[in-house]
Amino acid sequence: MSDAPLCREHRPAQGATIWFALRRQYRVALRRFDVLPSKRRYFVTPILIGIITGILALLFVKLINLFNRLFLGDLVGYNAPHAAGGFFNGASGLHPAMGVPNAMNAAYSAVPQHPWLLPVCLGLAGLVSGLIAKYVARSASGLGTDVAISAYHHDPADLSLKDSFAKLFTSALVLGAGGPSGREGAMSLIGGAVGATVAKLLRQSHAEMREALAIGVGAGLGAMFKAPLAGAIISAELFYRHDFEIETILPAFVAGSIAYVIVAMQTGFSPLIATSIPVLSVYQIKYLLWFSVFGLFSALIVRVMLGVLETIRGWFQKRKTYPIYIKAMLGGILAGLVGMVTPFAIGNGYGWLQLLISSAIHPSVAALSVGMFGVILGMALIAGSGASGGAFSPTVVIGGLAGAIFGHLVMVVDPASTIPLSMFIIVGMMTVFAGAAKAPLSTLILITEMTGSYELLVPAMLSIGMSVLFSGKRNMFSSQHERRDPQTPELAITGGSPHEPNAAV
Repeated sequence: MSDAPLCREHRPAQGATIWFALRRQYRVALRRFDVLPSKRRYFVTPILIGIITGILALLFVKLINLFNRLFLGDLVGYNAPHAAGGFFNGASGLHPAMGVPNAMNAAYSAVPQHPWLLPVCLGLAGLVSGLIAKYVARSASGLGTDVAISAYHHDPADLSLKDSFAKLFTSALVLGAGGPSGREGAMSLIGGAVGATVAKLLRQSHAEMREALAIGVGAGLGAMFKAPLAGAIISAELFYRHDFEIETILPAFVAGSIAYVIVAMQTGFSPLIATSIPVLSVYQIKYLLWFSVFGLFSALIVRVMLGVLETIRGWFQKRKTYPIYIKAMLGGILAGLVGMVTPFAIGNGYGWLQLLISSAIHPSVAALSVGMFGVILGMALIAGSGASGGAFSPTVVIGGLAGAIFGHLVMVVDPASTIPLSMFIIVGMMTVFAGAAKAPLSTLILITEMTGSYELLVPAMLSIGMSVLFSGKRNMFSSQHERRDPQTPELAITGGSPHEPNAAV
């Protein structure tokens, strides 16, 4: 009888027994995956990345909607138009003539009811974003995509889930408060962190961890913009100015498809922006010339945009005595003042592009010009001050507005032209970002998937080529490398060892 308490004392707790059993099964699973690396690389890793990234993309959407209702809806009194296939609060930008039921079931706001509260809301969002960047996660400030690119080239393990969740929260806060910023920054960071973490848990090599990070970035962007094919291409093209990481494409197909399906099951499978472009029966030579000239016009816009971004970023960086949260707050206040001048600079702006493409609104060239430069200035203030956000969405809006301006100029110079204004808008969405990010292929596919406008491939390729060639050496993402390091170990396509590139061939 005296031995009973001793036995109970040394008997392991039931929770500890379960924990040891799970660890044993985890080690057994790892040994099985090590037998055939391609099984882990093409099956387990991308599936896990796709599932987790898709779920987090939906969480990001919920957060943006929550802050959008709180700040823009309840305080500022602004109901932003949104894209037809989007998943955000606001009124649809569809025109009834496009034949979509309930296209105009809610009225959007042309201007905020309480515009003076917009700088207050954005200043508060910038302050919170800066405080989190100062005391919780430094990577929560600035452009998240650039942080993911930097981690890819240096150490993928540095991209932690804690920092990525902080970025997700702060980006949703700034976007929800009306910041002219993008969603891709947070999703690049969270997708990359998910990829690196999954690879770490599966005890993969450093080269495989870099690949998993790239796959996660592509899956996050593909899910957020309903463009899984473009997401896979982004995972190969985004990290270099003049090179591809081709080994990521096959597993990125798997991860991107899964993340996209998870998001689309909740938000619909239609493209993000609805289009109804009349097909040109004949492509005249002058049409191709116009799109070539438009590529040069887009290159000029890219140079102006990156110049403004660099100038404002340099101005904030020189204020070394200001803590980051003061800079981010100031950037938010100034961006809010810009939003008071033009509604194009409030939020992501996709709804305004939808209205323009569907011919629901017909703003003057002056209003379009003010809107375009307003978005350039607002984006530069948010990104340059260190407030959280991304650059893709505002750059796409800048390109769309530039396309609308150029389309009006074409009508003045060539009144007999039959090129629809919507064609210039959609092509402009591609050319400006392609020139700014030096990512022509993925941008072409991304905007094509976002709009479903496959008939624009020929003019878009012409314009994108001219934009990339003449937009200069400046780049929106400073962490991009020119080319792959020849000493970096490559992964064989069939899943061989990263230290022996052709071991499996």
